[in-house]
Amino acid sequence: MSIQINLAKKIENSLPAEPAALINNAVGVAGERKRRLYLVGGVVRDLLLGQISDVCDLDLIVEGDAVGLAAAFAEKVGGKLTAHLIFNTAKIEMGKWTIDIAMARTETYAKPGALPVVTAGTLKTDLFRRDFTVNAMAVSLNHDNYGELIDLYGGLKDLKAKIIRILHNSSFTDDATRIWRAIRYEQRLGFRIEPETLALLKRDLPLMKTVGGYRLRHELELVLKEKEPEKCLLRADELGALKEINPSLKADDRLASKFKEARQNNKATPDYYLGLLVYRLNDDELQQITKYLRFSARQVKVINEIRGMILS
Repeated sequence: MSIQINLAKKIENSLPAEPAALINNAVGVAGERKRRLYLVGGVVRDLLLGQISDVCDLDLIVEGDAVGLAAAFAEKVGGKLTAHLIFNTAKIEMGKWTIDIAMARTETYAKPGALPVVTAGTLKTDLFRRDFTVNAMAVSLNHDNYGELIDLYGGLKDLKAKIIRILHNSSFTDDATRIWRAIRYEQRLGFRIEPETLALLKRDLPLMKTVGGYRLRHELELVLKEKEPEKCLLRADELGALKEINPSLKADDRLASKFKEARQNNKATPDYYLGLLVYRLNDDELQQITKYLRFSARQVKVINEIRGMILS
């Protein structure tokens, strides 16, 4: 259902000029093609929180042909188009801005950790497939109700209560990378994972093995891009998530101190943080985690430099 909150003024006044203009162009293209278009994801959450200064990505969903709409939009604004026909999604890059346009869809999982099977869906099913209630709200970009907030699953209530809550009990089972996202959002936003979600998170920790090292590395890299990644790592250690990557991984006050020191010395890059996270592993453990997470040659180089510097 739609609730009586309209974010049209926030879109106009709070977003930087470039993404606001891109949204207006997308609205025009969708109107010409008679497609229903919605702004979704973290931008909606951050608009409601008043925290949109770092926005570089816009997520839009359309009921119908997303690739065709994206192609027309890219032609209008002169952006670089990358289409994924199998999922009916597309990405348009405009300088530092990225716009993802996806077909409203339903996802089903054949087994834990499998990539989803995607079929066409509705706005309701598309929001239900998302990770947490605070990320499962939409804003209409349609002329008849432009700016109207659509909250079907209690996201606004949880946002006000500062709670991270999954939408259904199989969420972590379907995709265990959501465990890391729960930790990341909890720490970034200063929220708390609500008790039932936390119990399911702990239950499904072993399922992190089902998603593969490459996907876990991606989630770890996102953690290391946070302003204070040690907060996420300390929480992950507390919950047992770090040990699911490697039993010897740990985060403690000593690690947190080294992260803070890196920022003071202008060395705070994700690769440098990664090196600090793993430098205490022995050679066999480091080889094991490097193979499992598929570290890049660049990452391995930085890790070895940090180990040589600290352990020498």
